[in-house]
Amino acid sequence: MSTIHSTLPEPLTAAAAEVLDAAGFTHVAHGDHDPMKAAEAAASDDNAVALIGPFLSRAVAEAVEATAPVGVPLIAPVATWAGVTRTDEPGCEDDPADHRGTVLRMVARDTVVAARIAAHVRAQGQRALVVAGDHEYGWQLDGQLRLADLPRADDADLVVLCGLGRGPEVAQALATGLPLIAFDGVEPAALGSQAAVAMPFAPVDGTPFDHFVYGAERTRRAAQMIADAGARDRASLLRALRAAGPFDEHGDPVDPPVWLWRPDGEGGLRPDRPLGLTS
Repeated sequence: MSTIHSTLPEPLTAAAAEVLDAAGFTHVAHGDHDPMKAAEAAASDDNAVALIGPFLSRAVAEAVEATAPVGVPLIAPVATWAGVTRTDEPGCEDDPADHRGTVLRMVARDTVVAARIAAHVRAQGQRALVVAGDHEYGWQLDGQLRLADLPRADDADLVVLCGLGRGPEVAQALATGLPLIAFDGVEPAALGSQAAVAMPFAPVDGTPFDHFVYGAERTRRAAQMIADAGARDRASLLRALRAAGPFDEHGDPVDPPVWLWRPDGEGGLRPDRPLGLTS
């Protein structure tokens, strides 16, 4: 019997189990306390045909050190760092994942989110002021916006915020008084009514945004793809999943959703509009 391993937070583990158990797979759930140990367990299990997880991008990059050499497909439900799948984009210079074609990502990477933001600003005939935090996340997003040819100006129409949590860059962006688009990473409660957050998630039945809830939805989709593939070995499963996604040659989803979400006044986010390539 084919085995699926997972290394995920509890809500995502439960979503995977719901689908995999119904499909008759053996599911080995490792939780999220030690993703590398889980990856090593999957790699050493002759019956393992896939690993779902880890949750964090950096943990994915580490996990493939165990799974990629033995050809175990790794499905990353919510990882957005470009370096999970790519080596040729801003932010990939620092030890990108050596995935050897075995990683499939379920959401848009940061580079795609940056491209959608840039397309949106261009379509509105606007120019942006970029406020980037003095940290790795801020630097790489700023580079991805440059790659996407975001129109920029000091006398800008809006701010694009590349920030984390409640870092000083958030206050700096808000102090401009301009409308604001932030990348995922800021705390919604720190933003005002003029702000929006670009997220690699489409709304799910009107459910308010929560990383675990939406991560569970992506995990459930990943598990269902495995169940539907009907493949019982690693190589054939990887081929079937790549076609079903569909995923490109790097393992990224083709034309994934990116949405603008607005703070709801209660610390959460509500969906506003999709960001398409011509928004």
